[in-house]
Amino acid sequence: MTTTSRRTLLKWALGAGQFALLERAGLLGSSAAHAADTDVPSRLVVLYIPGGYRPAYYFTPMDDADIPLCVPTSSTYSGEPVFFEANKLVNLAPANGSYKPLRTWQSWNPANPGERGSYSPLMYGFSHFALHEQMSVLHGIDQGSNDHSSAFIASMSGVAGADYRAPAVHSVIANHLYEKYRESRPLPFVVVSGERGTPIGMGLPSHASPVRVPSIQALKPQLSAKPADNPWWTGLDARDSSAEMNARGQPTGASLKTTTIERFSLSRTPGMMGRSTAKVDNYLEGLHGSLTSVSRVLATDVVSVLERTKGIDTLTANRPAYLSSYLSNQSFTYTFGLANFHLTGLDPRMDLALRLLKSDLCTSVHVSLQLDFDTHNGFGHGYSCAHGRGLMDCVARFLGELKAAPAPGKPGKTLLDDTLVLVMSEFGRSWASRGSDGTYSLPDDHHPYTSVMFAGGNVAANRQVGSYTPRGLGVPVDIIEENGQPSKRVPRAADTVTTALRIMGMDTHDFFIPGGYGEVVGIRRA
Repeated sequence: MTTTSRRTLLKWALGAGQFALLERAGLLGSSAAHAADTDVPSRLVVLYIPGGYRPAYYFTPMDDADIPLCVPTSSTYSGEPVFFEANKLVNLAPANGSYKPLRTWQSWNPANPGERGSYSPLMYGFSHFALHEQMSVLHGIDQGSNDHSSAFIASMSGVAGADYRAPAVHSVIANHLYEKYRESRPLPFVVVSGERGTPIGMGLPSHASPVRVPSIQALKPQLSAKPADNPWWTGLDARDSSAEMNARGQPTGASLKTTTIERFSLSRTPGMMGRSTAKVDNYLEGLHGSLTSVSRVLATDVVSVLERTKGIDTLTANRPAYLSSYLSNQSFTYTFGLANFHLTGLDPRMDLALRLLKSDLCTSVHVSLQLDFDTHNGFGHGYSCAHGRGLMDCVARFLGELKAAPAPGKPGKTLLDDTLVLVMSEFGRSWASRGSDGTYSLPDDHHPYTSVMFAGGNVAANRQVGSYTPRGLGVPVDIIEENGQPSKRVPRAADTVTTALRIMGMDTHDFFIPGGYGEVVGIRRA
């Protein structure tokens, strides 16, 4: 899609004022990746926890004196130990600079991390895989909403609202890296699963829009080149390589393998351009761009590539000893309560996400982690502590698998080195509070302040940035605003997205988020 017609379309859709801001921000087309990107990741993964979670039960940034005010005394939930005292917290490693190190409740037995009963192996994975080396957590983020849909949009794009006013971070990255990887990554942005919705690439070209890929089996009717999967295409699936042309018949500089039918369809567009209104030309350009993208995907035979790529590999071949008490035939599961609860069904999602990354087919991947934390009952805090730590241990295993895999096309680097992983929810949930009589109030409602985990390439090691008051409110952090000026304020969803984009090598003028935005200092590796 050419820049000129996109300008017209955006003017109609947004009005001249917002259009001017988007133009200044460089959102009118894909941009080339920066030259000095050797240490900048080229992939983004968002692991999404539906329903609103309580991150301070996993990585705790509060001062020791505040913990008894907002963390209930030790108890159990369905047989799983929950809650903790300050003296039970351990640092994953010594502090990195002036920032608080990553610390968590050591619920496991240090002498035997897999032991169950009064101990719990959940969260031990972060220590086992030494994930502090490429991981930081930002706390106390104001999402600007405590409505599920609005806060989901805030998490994805940086701006809360009923509709997207900025594109999702996945789409921004897919668009930013499209020119560099257009011929090698036919699926720029993939949604494996999305319980709270699908992130939208509002205002960006079709190649930055999400493609739902729930399973390899689901792809076979559309994206398999095997005659057994699609016999009706036999005799029509031969492809020839030629120069790729845009909708106006001008070469793009790339090549494209097309069938006779695809070549005929693509060749029709230039003759139809300029014969009607600019709006019709925009539609034709979008149609041409979509067909080009589909042709590139079909030429890759995505199904065959995914089938021959191993997803869950290291966790199966070299199973960590601390997982011995879990279901032996699955890697992304956990049990507690004398085995009366089993989390199952997460393996297929994680396996497909790993295949997509290891095969180098895509730039952005979105995965919902299945378990919903929208509890609204008196057991919500226990549920959040027990299940949240279990789910976060599954996150640790995912990161461990990335850390053990080589990065495609980057000798000496791991897939974790070349990937930015964000772990988030739409918002937090109500905080516990201790009364004057020592008893705890345990409300379980939506709460607009939350945390986001950053892991992978170009992420500072072993830091907790920001914190919470005993009431669960965010505290000011150091921020570099979009104009380059330093400030100190409570971080917002827009700052989370900005920080992620900066880690991915983008400058603040490469994107635009309505309402203002800045990079949180301390998350990106200096």
